[in-house]
Amino acid sequence: MLKQNAVAAIVMLQKILFAVALVFSGNFVFADSGRVDWSDWKFDYTTGDTPTGLTLMGVYYRDHQILHKASFPVMRVEYLNDACGPFADILWSGNYVPITQHEDVSVCSGEKLCKRTYEKDGEKFLEMGVNAKLGEYEIYQSYVFSNRGYFDAYVFSRGLQCAEDHTHHAHWRLDFDIDGSGDDQVFKNTGSLQATEFNDTRTASTFWSIQDAETGTRVEIIPGADDGFPDDFARWDVAVRTYKSNESDTWLWGPRGEIGSLFNNNENIDRADTVFWYVTHLEHSAFNGESVWHYSGPRIRVVLPSP
Repeated sequence: MLKQNAVAAIVMLQKILFAVALVFSGNFVFADSGRVDWSDWKFDYTTGDTPTGLTLMGVYYRDHQILHKASFPVMRVEYLNDACGPFADILWSGNYVPITQHEDVSVCSGEKLCKRTYEKDGEKFLEMGVNAKLGEYEIYQSYVFSNRGYFDAYVFSRGLQCAEDHTHHAHWRLDFDIDGSGDDQVFKNTGSLQATEFNDTRTASTFWSIQDAETGTRVEIIPGADDGFPDDFARWDVAVRTYKSNESDTWLWGPRGEIGSLFNNNENIDRADTVFWYVTHLEHSAFNGESVWHYSGPRIRVVLPSP
C-alpha cells in the first residue's frame, strides 16, 4: 500500500507539471488508458499520465502478479563524432501521431494507439503500440503478448534528423513485483544470485531471471537479436536497483545521462522490491536512408512453478 500511495503522489505531481506545460505550449494532447483482459494476461495501460511512452501497470499472468509497472522513459540518440545532437527522445501524449504504413502493423495505420490481435503459426498474439514524431524521427513503441506466457517489448525507429550514422539507446524500466512487491531475487544466467545493486552487459550475462523467493514464480529477461552493444556514450545494458519511490521513471538527466551511474548505492536486492533497467543500442546507418525501420527490445518470459 505504501508503494501504491507513493507512486500515486508522484503521478499526481507529474500531471500537474504537464498541465502547466501544456498551458504554455498550446500542444494538442492525445491520451488513452484502459484495462486489458486477454488470454491469460491482465493489465492496465496508459499513454498520457507521465512522459514514459506506452506504460503498463499491474501486469498479471494466470493470476500471478508479474509487474507493477513497465515504462519507456527515454531513448538517447548518439551521433558519430558528435556530428549532431545528442538528443533525449521522450515519448509522451504531446508527440503521438497517427500510425503510418508499417509492414507489421498496417492494420493500425491512421490510429494513435494500436490494439490488435493476430495469429501466426498457431500462436496467438496481442499487440499494443503507440507512434510518435520527434523532429525527423518516427518512433513506434509496443508490447506484443503471446498466449504462451511471454511478451516482447519493442521500439522501432526511422528517419534522419541529420545525415550521419547514429545509435538510438533505448531505455525500458521494468518494476517487477512477482507475486507481490517483496521477496524478489535477481539471478545472472542460470543461477548466480545477486545480493546488491549492479550494472551488467549482454557480453557478461546472456540473460537474467527474477524470482519470488517464496512462491518460485519467475521471469526471464532475454535479449533481442538486434539489441546492439554498449559504447562510451551508453556503457551498460542492464542496471538493477532497489525500488525507491523518489527514483521514478521520469527521465531528468538529458541525452548524456548514464543509467549505470544513477541510483547505484550498493543496496540490498536479495528478497527485496527491485527495478530492472534494460537498454538497447539500435544502430542506424545514414546510408540506409530515412524510410527503413530499425528495431530492438527484450523478451520477458514467465516461468510458473510446478503444481
